[in-house]
Amino acid sequence: MEINYNIVSLIDILGLVQGVFLGLVLIIEGRRIKPKLFLGLFLIAYCAELLNSILHDLNILESEPWLLFLPFNFFYLILPLFYIYVKGISNINLTKKKIVLILLPGILEFISYTVLFMLSVGTKVKLHNSESFSNVLSLIEILSFAYSIYYIFLTIKFINKQKTKVEEFYSNTEGKLLTWAKGVLMFLFTFLIIILSSLFLEGIFYDDYIYPAISIINVVFIFWIGISGIKQSKLFVTKIASIKKIDHQQSDVNETNNRLKTNNKDHYEKLIALMDDEKLFLEPNLSLADVSLKLKITQRNLSELIRDESDKNFNQFVNHYRVEEAKKLLLDTSNNHLNMLGIAFDSGFSSKATFYSVFKKHTSLTPTLFKNNILPQNYTSL
Repeated sequence: MEINYNIVSLIDILGLVQGVFLGLVLIIEGRRIKPKLFLGLFLIAYCAELLNSILHDLNILESEPWLLFLPFNFFYLILPLFYIYVKGISNINLTKKKIVLILLPGILEFISYTVLFMLSVGTKVKLHNSESFSNVLSLIEILSFAYSIYYIFLTIKFINKQKTKVEEFYSNTEGKLLTWAKGVLMFLFTFLIIILSSLFLEGIFYDDYIYPAISIINVVFIFWIGISGIKQSKLFVTKIASIKKIDHQQSDVNETNNRLKTNNKDHYEKLIALMDDEKLFLEPNLSLADVSLKLKITQRNLSELIRDESDKNFNQFVNHYRVEEAKKLLLDTSNNHLNMLGIAFDSGFSSKATFYSVFKKHTSLTPTLFKNNILPQNYTSL
């Protein structure tokens, strides 16, 4: 057997080995955080697709036809697995029945290819050389692209919806918005469009330049998914202490609300006092639950109160105070010894990156530009 080694196949082998390794790490992590099991399966299924390309590029299928129709085509399984992962990591628990229904097309696809793989070598060669059978497989593959694109948009829609919820409950959204997962979906969408273009516009790509570049990007992409997935923690996990307090105090809270029946203005004034006097916004991980316990009102009522009185969600409301505090610190010459990270921490931000992002969103200036260009006499509150 003569193996035709080439740069594309070698890069794909690297991607396959790397993806399987990271996928297994995520599956092991799934014992601790269950949704990571599905991300691990997604990564392995995604990388398994490379195996058929590798066998074809190395001319192994021509000399070893018994390897035809390896059941490693997961066109209908990859994106549904990622969808289940995103749901699970966002603390949305799907029932086993729902999971099976979502994965059913992919399971049927795997069974079909397994049956084909079990056929005799002669039968497989005939089917492989049959134009009509190849057309059927091509049609199934093309339909899988539409199926995958559907799940891409379904998952992006869910992530966008979760972003709104996260900002209603947390002042620090770092690591909670699944931005990297949205990037994965956008990459896969672009990749699918490229593949579809290559199918219908023959000759649009040049193998000598495009394919090696795509393979290299794919290797980086696989590594990025694995590392991001390993680092990602489960979302909407409220502090245990807060949960216990809420469970024990919920009846007291409701009783207080019904008994006092104070208007929104009074509650809002108490909230402003907490921010101005106690400077609650300096707590980096301040949550809606924390503030609701302080005010003895439910989280839902507090969220509606902030929205009605300030026209902001909880995240925007707290970060407004943090930006104002940062402005004061930046304009105070006695703080010149502090670097931007120090300013960020002293303002209640959890990281320099978040500080820069939020500050620029509120002022249209970076903290550095604000410090260098805005004079104290020109200072105005947001």
